[in-house]
Amino acid sequence: MHDFSVPAVQILQPRLIHMPADVNKAPSKKGVYGWLFVPGTLPVPDAPYAHTDGFDLLYVGIAPKRPGTNGKESASRLRSRLPAHSKKDASRSTLRLTLGVLLAEELNLSLGIHKGRLNWGVDGEARLTGWINTNARVAWVENQTPWVVEDELLERASLPLNIDRRTDAFSQELKDRRDKARRAARNAFANF
Repeated sequence: MHDFSVPAVQILQPRLIHMPADVNKAPSKKGVYGWLFVPGTLPVPDAPYAHTDGFDLLYVGIAPKRPGTNGKESASRLRSRLPAHSKKDASRSTLRLTLGVLLAEELNLSLGIHKGRLNWGVDGEARLTGWINTNARVAWVENQTPWVVEDELLERASLPLNIDRRTDAFSQELKDRRDKARRAARNAFANF
């Protein structure tokens, strides 16, 4: 972990990882978080992933997101952001959308528009939450400029579930699969 900043190392090699059901213990502060998964449970390319306590780091995120060009910053903080990934729905979490696309066949998931939002439906989201609770862990670190740490991690670490700003074949395939699932859900809703 040479030449990584201290907060990046704290995500790459966390001292403590948490169960997804325990995200309410996260501080109501700005920060960076990492989602770790049991190796072999997701169809991702082989790579030298950061590994902690039997889990591979496959995704990082931040709260709040990078301020806009107007300098305004969202009110999102770790404690308010993490539940979107662990127990809400795909309309609130690109991670849940990505996981659902990768696990659609295994978990019998079908993306649709439910209560006006694009997600896996009540039962599908429950199955996805169960899968996350069994196969994922999360780590976080407080940081006043989390977007700087996120940029560092996205540039230098193997994070296959972070697909924005990536151009490798797996990221492109995953983007295409997500787009196809969204189009199919919207078309089915429009033709209903």
